[in-house]
Amino acid sequence: MATLVSERKPLITPGFISWMLLVLVLLGVGLVSAFEVFTRGLIVTNMTDSVPWGLWITIDLSSIALGAGAFTLSAVVYLFGLKRFQSIVRLAVFVGFIGYTSALLTLVMDIGRPDRFWHPWVYWNIHSVLWEITWCITLYLTIMVLEFAPVVFEAKFFDRWPWLRKVGHFLHVITPLFALLGLLISMLHQSSLGATYGIVKSRPIWFKPSMPIMFILSAVSVGPALTMAVAFVMEWISGKRLVEHNVLRTIARACGFGLIAYAYLKFWDLAAVTYYGQTPAVNAALNLLSKQTPYNFGFWFGEVILGIIIPVLIFLSPRLNKRPVLLVAGAGMAIIGVIMNRWNVTVSGLTVPLSYSPGTEYVLPAGHYWPSLAEWGIAVGIIGYALFMITLGIKFLPLFGKAEQH
Repeated sequence: MATLVSERKPLITPGFISWMLLVLVLLGVGLVSAFEVFTRGLIVTNMTDSVPWGLWITIDLSSIALGAGAFTLSAVVYLFGLKRFQSIVRLAVFVGFIGYTSALLTLVMDIGRPDRFWHPWVYWNIHSVLWEITWCITLYLTIMVLEFAPVVFEAKFFDRWPWLRKVGHFLHVITPLFALLGLLISMLHQSSLGATYGIVKSRPIWFKPSMPIMFILSAVSVGPALTMAVAFVMEWISGKRLVEHNVLRTIARACGFGLIAYAYLKFWDLAAVTYYGQTPAVNAALNLLSKQTPYNFGFWFGEVILGIIIPVLIFLSPRLNKRPVLLVAGAGMAIIGVIMNRWNVTVSGLTVPLSYSPGTEYVLPAGHYWPSLAEWGIAVGIIGYALFMITLGIKFLPLFGKAEQH
């Protein structure tokens, strides 16, 4: 009777080398673009005084939303005691860390004076929403580092420093405290990101109390879906089932119900603003957007159909959510929907000229914006950074603990 002998795959393969070359090319494009921004300033972008936020803020908001799986799944395991999701918490925190650091790298490009990045921590402007967001993101990123440190210390590289393992064990013991703090701080800055648009130039169409809730719901619904998709892709690459499929399907169903709640609030808000609000400023802004920008297509197709309806059908259909390929596709479409939402809120809202005289109509044309080559280069570099980090995590970190041994 033949005996099956499993052979350990080599660490470096031609496929891995080709993949890393692609990632290095993406990083190289980002570094060249960053050098141009640092040496010449924001003049290399297509942002203007009328549309001061663009592609980079979209990446920033999207990255933070997609990193929401970290605090969501950590709260599920450590605060609500659902231990069946324990196997995916490490991956969720790692993906969240990549998302938040991607957002910070983008902000370094966008603030214009990156040498003054430390000012919000020294000069307190307590009346600024962005100051509060800066503090919350900084604190939450610190919490994620402490929460993920035990996983890093488990890597073979740290075998020579046993005291680090003890530190990691202590941090693991107090992880429920990190989960609680992370949940509270994440809720603060996720909602504050939506509240920001009540006080910027886009207030004729985005000044509404539901915006913070919609930002939270979209992040909580799509962040775990990204973690689920990454788990499936890692399973396909490694050839090992690292997380039980029933756990991933449960996450998908939860994301489906979350998207339904998000859609309900979005349509309720649309009806309230469009049909019941009937303020001159809002009506004029929406009319201008529908005629002079692709906002209608981005909203109805990108946000609603692609980002909500199709993922909900996939996530909640018992026949469809049994197929991992469809779950990954549904997560991808939900991710595109969140990115489209952040783009629509940021860019399309700012293209509306602001009328300071109540009751008057908009006579100015809509502001125009399309990212410059340097802006696209930074975006490519951020994608390269995220892929580089997830590749290193797959290769060298025990992201699934004991599950990797089976």
